Amino acid sequence: MVARRVDLHIHTTFSDGSLSPEQVVRTAKKKAIAAVGITDHDTIEGVAPAQKAGQRYSVEVVPGLELSTTMNGKEFHLLGYYCDPLNTRLESLLEQMADSRHQRMKKMIAKLKEMNIEVDVAEILARTKGKAPGRPHLALELYRKGYCSTPAEAFTRFIGKGCPAYTERFKLDLFAAITLVRGAGGIPVLAHPGIYGEDTFIPEMVTGGLLGIEVFHPDHRSADEEKYKLLAKKYNLLVTGGSDYHGEGIGTAPVLGAVAIDYCYLQKLKSML
Repeated sequence: MVARRVDLHIHTTFSDGSLSPEQVVRTAKKKAIAAVGITDHDTIEGVAPAQKAGQRYSVEVVPGLELSTTMNGKEFHLLGYYCDPLNTRLESLLEQMADSRHQRMKKMIAKLKEMNIEVDVAEILARTKGKAPGRPHLALELYRKGYCSTPAEAFTRFIGKGCPAYTERFKLDLFAAITLVRGAGGIPVLAHPGIYGEDTFIPEMVTGGLLGIEVFHPDHRSADEEKYKLLAKKYNLLVTGGSDYHGEGIGTAPVLGAVAIDYCYLQKLKSML
């Protein structure tokens, strides 16, 4: 029997991905991916259209989101799977985060204007469905308008940390985010732990209600995977993984399904519901 593969970390045009939810599902079908996790930044708006497409293409869609959080002054990303989209606290928080992203975008564009760089916020919002505009969208717009030779150059020259147009964004407290996800019936999972540079924070996160850890990720080497498998076993954490796909040539993975894990991991995730 051929193993069923799943990719539980995917972004769409509802945040900073280049494919629509339907295109993500259609691509997964072509690649024989049995299930995809839609984990857009700070929004769940892409989940419903993905699920609709999933029914049409016979691809299971796992509802999720990725929240930017802080703990002890350091940034961490938290994946939340199977949150109730009608949970009022979650709805309120996501609206707050959407507003903060819009305000941040306006501030960055205002700073660019002071540098005689003209960017239209309406064009960016049109491409992002208006929900979660971020720096990758602004970088692409700067590239399209010829202000830089690549989107990456936009970060190094204009909008990366320490650059002239950089503006900090609102982030949740990590433990508040864990409580929010669990309060909405969801499963909080620490995203790509290998990129943070240390693991001493994980026991405290577990005490705070963390239920899973993303062991498999494009930025993790084999040694990282083995280390996080052991930590997952030690702290009785669920194991997840995915490509962190943003689109062809965008983000950390070149293609959807570049990191795909066995369906048994998804079964264990669903057993917690």
